[in-house]
Amino acid sequence: MPTAYERHLIAFYLANAAGRIRYRDREAFALADWIADRDSHSAYDRTKDLFPRLARGDIEFDGPISARQFRRLKQALRDECASTKGAKPDRTAQRLRRLGKATGLERIDIGILEVLLRYQTQPLIESIVDEIFNHPYARGRPLNVRGRAIPSLLGVSPGAVRGRLEHGSPLVSSGLVVMESDGDMTPVDRLRRLTTVPGKTGLDVNRLLLDAAPGSELEWADFDHVAEGRDHIERLIRGALRSGTAGVNVLLYGPPGTGKTEFCKVLAERLGATLYSVGETDDMGDEPSRRERLQDLRLAQRLLRRNGGSLLLFDEMEDLLSDSAGVGMFLFGQPLFGGARGGSSKVYMHRLLEQAPAPTLWTMNDARWVSRALLRRMMFALELRPPTAAVRARIWARQLESHGIEAEPHEADALAREFAATPGVAAGATEAARIGGGGIDAVRRGVRGLSRVLSCETPPQGTPRRFDPALIHADIDIVGLADSLVAGGNPCFSLCLQGPPGTGKSAFVRYLAERMGLEVLQKRASDLKSKWLGETEKEIAAAFAEARDTGAILIFDEADSLLADRRFAHRSWEISQVNEMLTWMESHPLPFACTTNFAEHLDAATLRRFVFKVALDYLSPEQVETAFRGYFGMAPPAQAAALTALTPGDFAVVRRKAELLGRLEEPDALAVMLSDECAAKPDRPRPFGFRLPK
Repeated sequence: MPTAYERHLIAFYLANAAGRIRYRDREAFALADWIADRDSHSAYDRTKDLFPRLARGDIEFDGPISARQFRRLKQALRDECASTKGAKPDRTAQRLRRLGKATGLERIDIGILEVLLRYQTQPLIESIVDEIFNHPYARGRPLNVRGRAIPSLLGVSPGAVRGRLEHGSPLVSSGLVVMESDGDMTPVDRLRRLTTVPGKTGLDVNRLLLDAAPGSELEWADFDHVAEGRDHIERLIRGALRSGTAGVNVLLYGPPGTGKTEFCKVLAERLGATLYSVGETDDMGDEPSRRERLQDLRLAQRLLRRNGGSLLLFDEMEDLLSDSAGVGMFLFGQPLFGGARGGSSKVYMHRLLEQAPAPTLWTMNDARWVSRALLRRMMFALELRPPTAAVRARIWARQLESHGIEAEPHEADALAREFAATPGVAAGATEAARIGGGGIDAVRRGVRGLSRVLSCETPPQGTPRRFDPALIHADIDIVGLADSLVAGGNPCFSLCLQGPPGTGKSAFVRYLAERMGLEVLQKRASDLKSKWLGETEKEIAAAFAEARDTGAILIFDEADSLLADRRFAHRSWEISQVNEMLTWMESHPLPFACTTNFAEHLDAATLRRFVFKVALDYLSPEQVETAFRGYFGMAPPAQAAALTALTPGDFAVVRRKAELLGRLEEPDALAVMLSDECAAKPDRPRPFGFRLPK
């Protein structure tokens, strides 16, 4: 049953239409037929409820309408419109008016928008447009910028309507109306909320049309590993909200799951601002198209132009900028799939950033694919990497507690050390364990499975459990070196440790880091090398940047594959990756170390760039005895003491083997196992040809 306001609106539309057409026009007969044809629309009982005078039979139509009949019809419609003029605007109309005030629309704009919206949501008005104005010449498109429907229903000239729908007009530039290339127009989907969302008519239009982001489980301290950039963004956004400065855009990029979206939520909470997510779903719950996401962004910017306490979040920015048409085609500087370049779209996107009235936070996984022209319009860019072990431990502890997983404090620390898991992975693994009714073992199993596909399982980061610096056989006093570096307090030094596998090269660096109170960032050659030209150099630069940002000691394992002698290079990239390493080695402000089994393969220019060069060798006879007592709790037999190619790593392997075989109490069996480890080694390598001065 139509409300009083809907009856007035229909009478208003029909009276305007009747006043702008002639009785001989096809639309005149269609209008009369719409009123007279009660049977086909009996479900609405429309003529009886809408137009009492006409329903009494005062005006009948049978065949072509005459001029006299049409005059009487127009007068009846004017009378109906006047008699219902006092009807109070319904919820949709009131919300439309508040929307118009918020977005700076004029009265005619609101009228156009109301026709478009009610055509989509009210069957009676849909039938008026379709049956009166959808004649064969309209080709099924009555709501076209060149059509007669909207000017006739509103009682204005066609030119007035076209003027309000030109490029750059408030209706179009705000994203409220979608204009097709053929002139068809529709309101943006989320405007249906003005009609369909229940609640008071005074509901805030911003909260009605925009999607406020939910809160976050993370805390400000969970981003301590990027504290400098984090705090800079806070100061920038706080100042922008206070001053109302336009064009404030911040880019957050990094691997999936590193907390980019969560950072935006935590930032908004810290600032006391409302964070609105843009273009995440359409109003049917489906994935929005790129065009719909852009429309949502334009609408959000328009709505928030006078709101000083709001932020916008545009997640997955690359999704908007990866199409071969429209705004996306300039992303790579050329079309992705052929075609002409879209210069005007490029300029439009730039202006959208430069004129953004509300601070906008953009997230994406990889910023390298974005054009420089777009990046330079960002006021700041922050790379979010996986958090440090200390931060990960705090996140694990909170996730385990929140999901009711019983765990000892050291188990959260162990998860943090074993897996460079992002907050998203931690949340998923603990949630899966809770759903399955499992405990800490289920969490570990889940995160290990995810780590394999996400490559976030880490080598040991702390000092090995049985590490003893006295078991390192080096050409210098290794403990004295550590004491001097710790006491000196100067973090800018470099180490190159060469020696056979298992002699404790990486273990010593982790021991040194622990004494200096620093995290360890360990990179293997497989972590950095890429089959794509230029990507290895980028990964090397990123590793130094990550160590610098997190204040960690950087370790390059298998450094000979990254610093290979350029004299024997066969390809240009073999030279360029060495050059990249040398460049960063000279300027890096924090400790870093390289380990290698083959020092003779290193480029000669790299050696002079290391402050300390240490050669490690197999254990001396005295160290073999110390190691045997330390690992097995007994004196070594004579055959074990005579072995000359043992390392601490060999003792760790033999202990594990003996535990499995139940032979830890058999010294002769242990000696045989150690001998087997020696026999399995290749020819004993020669150490460096240099030593530190005494």
